[in-house]
Amino acid sequence: MEKIKVLQITQSVGGVETYLRQLVHNIDRDRFDIIIVSCEPTLKQFCEEASVKYYEVKMSRGFNPFRDFSSVLSLRKIIKKEKPALVHLHSSKAGFVGRIAAKTTSCKSLFTPHGGSYLQFTGAKRLTFFMLELFAKRFTYRLLCISWTEAERFSHEVGISNENILVIPNSIKIPETPVVVPDKLGQLAGAVKIGTIGRITYQKNPLLLADIVYDVTRKFPDAHFYFLGAGFHDHLRTQLDEKIKKYGIENNLHLIEKGDGTIALNFLRQLDMFILPSRYEGLSYALLEAMYEGVPCIVSKVDGNNDVINNNENGFSCITREQYFDVIAALIADKEKAKAVGATGKQYVIDKHNINTNIKLLEDIYTNI
Repeated sequence: MEKIKVLQITQSVGGVETYLRQLVHNIDRDRFDIIIVSCEPTLKQFCEEASVKYYEVKMSRGFNPFRDFSSVLSLRKIIKKEKPALVHLHSSKAGFVGRIAAKTTSCKSLFTPHGGSYLQFTGAKRLTFFMLELFAKRFTYRLLCISWTEAERFSHEVGISNENILVIPNSIKIPETPVVVPDKLGQLAGAVKIGTIGRITYQKNPLLLADIVYDVTRKFPDAHFYFLGAGFHDHLRTQLDEKIKKYGIENNLHLIEKGDGTIALNFLRQLDMFILPSRYEGLSYALLEAMYEGVPCIVSKVDGNNDVINNNENGFSCITREQYFDVIAALIADKEKAKAVGATGKQYVIDKHNINTNIKLLEDIYTNI
């Protein structure tokens, strides 16, 4: 039987890269031929290791009409050469230029936003990117969202019809036995260890994290906070460093360079709490992984987080700076409560976010399209 060829296109890393790695490792490679188009060195290396065909196409992160037009032409050329059954597009810029390229070559496409591009901006810039999303809507064949709240946003705000929206929640590998990995991180300091994983960007709200660190350490000086993922797209690094200095929390907020999956697992297994004060999300892999490791999670009340966190049951949702402090203080005081919430979160991920189950749903979507 001839394989179904699917072209995966992205210009982002982070959660998108995790999504593609999960897809490649778990999809039936006897039935599906996966090709990746990107401009990220880490994805190129991954494709070489996983025996996946790779094309490099430069795509700008912001709005750049000349670069975007060039990207569309490059993608059209690849689509015409490879003749895929469909194109699966990931994130804002690849989604924008990729939908145009697919539509103008009569190739069906799936667009997965991984969080709407316009959500990372305010004011006139937000309006501009929202208008671009409205423009790209006419080129959208199907939207495949990674959370139900993301689907609702694109339905109500962007106006994509519900019959053209599909949802498969982000999922992780649930091992049959606990994964044993070498220690590549070392011991983290602190009587209480609270951490997050991400980039120092507007989305992950690191400046609010600094506020929370200041509030908590004034009462609990032995609490240490960790941010794993520094050194990669650190758009707010200067502002964060200034706030850390202003608050005098240099010894309580530690920035750790981005590492591999082993380091991330070393990191999560040492934490007493996981915190994710994001301004917006699609559905965070870091959150799912922390929940699976039994770490009680404290998150912002935004898309994606709202899909998985039932407040005070399998985690905690917060809106204000004061709420974060209250939850952290309560969990420091009640370790049994923290343990119980972590255990409930782990079972939730096992039940709802197992890649072995959800990859079958993706295979069905590819096949049906």
